[in-house]
Amino acid sequence: MDPELQRRYRQLFRFYDVQGDGALHVESDFQQVAETLAARWLNRPTPFPNVLALLMGNYEHENERRDLNHDGEVDEQEFVASHARVVQAFTQMRPQAEAFIARAAGGFFDCLDLDRDGVLEVADLEAYAAAYRKPTAGIRANLARMLAAFELPPDRLPRKVFLTLVQQYWFDPSPDVPGRWLFTLDCPTDA
Repeated sequence: MDPELQRRYRQLFRFYDVQGDGALHVESDFQQVAETLAARWLNRPTPFPNVLALLMGNYEHENERRDLNHDGEVDEQEFVASHARVVQAFTQMRPQAEAFIARAAGGFFDCLDLDRDGVLEVADLEAYAAAYRKPTAGIRANLARMLAAFELPPDRLPRKVFLTLVQQYWFDPSPDVPGRWLFTLDCPTDA
């Protein structure tokens, strides 16, 4: 697997590791995140019958898929290694992989898009980072940096661009794709 993709997967692992203990567990790393994100829908019509169940189901499925030694936790090495199959599938079955990204990442987008207008606002992205107990200070600047590559306004992330950024982050090792900045924790601070 390309070293740049491996670097990104290690970065993503550290983003997901809420407890900072070097292992991903559904209960300690994802349960609170799912509850926090689902709670944002309080008193609003949701895009899914049960946002919490949907998020937890996805987190449980992904953790099981990544748990290569089946010990109930995913360490960084397993996390990175588990993505080799995903990268291979993307390369070999690109149309099916793109359809999966549209469903999976698109569904996640819908869980974050509170006003259901097809655009994520800075507050939606800040809520996502905060749910993982990550700093939010540089999110506005990081989003502007990514959207500038698409010649879009600096603070509104449309669904189609979101899906492009996700695909770039996961599968395009090029050093100049804007998607490489997703999950970046050392982004410039906002003015």
